Amino acid sequence: MSTLKVENLSYSYKNAAGEQQVLKNINADFKSGKMYAIIGESGSGKTTLLSLISALDKLQNGDISYDGKSLRKIGAAEFRLKYVNIVFQSYNLIKYMTARENVQIAIDFDNSKANPNDYLKQVGLSEEEGSRLIGKLSGGQQQRVAIARALASNAPIIVADEPTGNLDEDTEEKIIDLFKDLAHKQKKIVIIVTHSKQVASHADQVLRLRKGSLNKS
Repeated sequence: MSTLKVENLSYSYKNAAGEQQVLKNINADFKSGKMYAIIGESGSGKTTLLSLISALDKLQNGDISYDGKSLRKIGAAEFRLKYVNIVFQSYNLIKYMTARENVQIAIDFDNSKANPNDYLKQVGLSEEEGSRLIGKLSGGQQQRVAIARALASNAPIIVADEPTGNLDEDTEEKIIDLFKDLAHKQKKIVIIVTHSKQVASHADQVLRLRKGSLNKS
């Protein structure tokens, strides 16, 4: 069983009001084969925590490690390339490419011969929708493309920021099942930041971020 370990993690930033501490001495273990939900009020630091776990922001105090290897030693670029796949709230898709081509990028990174249409089908998108440019898709469809791209990745850690925010209730249920499969069947570490009670109710463990501290809910 692989473990993503967060140790004594603190983070602050400076603004006109002075130094603002966002995270305070956070400790947590995320294990492969489990789906985690991180909940908390807006401004509680959820996105900051996700950015640090994803190596998008630079560590200040404390450490993050995967199977005993420190992120500081692995390096942020290497960690993002080999260890983590991110489903952004803003999708981060390549606009001048089709949905299929966006998923193909993840497949190419892993030198896989998988068919991108298979992943698009899993999130409820047809081959015709897969052939459309990203800009021609609705927000909900773009969100599903971003999730399909995560499904196509071999990264052992999947991190998602509000992945069902623009989806209807039926589609949300299907997407939750996909994330659960990534954890339970493919033995990945799945960490989801969410406001959805439905998503949180399906997680193996729910963690609440409040006033910079992370605790089991």
